[in-house]
Amino acid sequence: MSTIAVQPDHQQLTSGRQQSFSDRWITRIPALGHSVRVVDLFQPDPIDQLAGCDGLMWWFAHLPFPRNFAKRLMPALNHGRNLPTFPDYRTAWHFDDKVGQFYLLRAAGLPMPRTWVFWQRQDAEQFCRSARYPLVLKLAGGIISENVRMLRSMKEAERWIRRLFGAGVTTTERPSLRKPRRLINRLASAASVVTRGHARPSGRSDVQRGYFMVQEFLERNQYDTRAVAIGNRAWVYRRLNRPDDFRASGSGLRDPDRSKIDLEMVRLAFVVARALDTQSVAVDGIYRGSERVLTEISYYYEGWILFEECQGHWVLHGAPETGELEWRDEQLRPEDAILDDFLASLVSARDGRGERVNF
Repeated sequence: MSTIAVQPDHQQLTSGRQQSFSDRWITRIPALGHSVRVVDLFQPDPIDQLAGCDGLMWWFAHLPFPRNFAKRLMPALNHGRNLPTFPDYRTAWHFDDKVGQFYLLRAAGLPMPRTWVFWQRQDAEQFCRSARYPLVLKLAGGIISENVRMLRSMKEAERWIRRLFGAGVTTTERPSLRKPRRLINRLASAASVVTRGHARPSGRSDVQRGYFMVQEFLERNQYDTRAVAIGNRAWVYRRLNRPDDFRASGSGLRDPDRSKIDLEMVRLAFVVARALDTQSVAVDGIYRGSERVLTEISYYYEGWILFEECQGHWVLHGAPETGELEWRDEQLRPEDAILDDFLASLVSARDGRGERVNF
């Protein structure tokens, strides 16, 4: 029997739904014959609470708090205490960091749009003078495409270079009277630039400055494919672009019809999971001609969509590139798959095998 520490998570999703993986884990862990300890990692010394625990699970979200804290604590426990965690370091160090994801995917040899990251202003300006437009500007942090925008000219690109190598920004979204809170935040950030010389962090995003990241714009993509791989299981659906927009993330327009799913996108999710040795990974795929490429990866996603809308999942038998993809017409909660794999990995570690239970 193992003792699993669980940090409660109760999140208001951008879809308006409430989500908590911890509620399910706290119920299922005793039912599976193990002991659960509910902890409060926000206490001044969270590590003391973990004495005698065999593992820690925490489904932390993308907001600066608690993300910045969790991305420090979880790797520290993995490294300094050798404590198994979900998510572990390999799964989440790049969470909500598109710059880190670019370097990771490139180092792993995984397919993605052509991407450029500049750390010196003069290099960014020189690139933009000869670049082919449009380009897609991305900030490192942000979800639902709120920090992704089209650059249609050198003049527009240079304006963003000045901001990113100057006071910094927290969002690429334009102020809107229909979103008064965001408008107020933008005004406060502008005032901070005048009084302090830099933008003010918001509750949704850290200040982004000191780099410039752009990707090639790939035309004729009317949707992207979201695939979530946990072990040898995958949930997949298409996300349609917003009206008169090139962005699919955050549109709320989903198509889970499996007859329309490109099975090579399913395989690509498993390829990524194997290459990066992740416990859970969501990949977003689009096309460069006939080539399938990755625009973003994340350990975090809205789990209810997989359970309620996908109506089933794929199971991989064998290697990602060649193995059989079996469709199972049954609903499976992703949080259950995560817990089952985590408990199995603890058994493997005790038996001296220590392998990930993925494929």
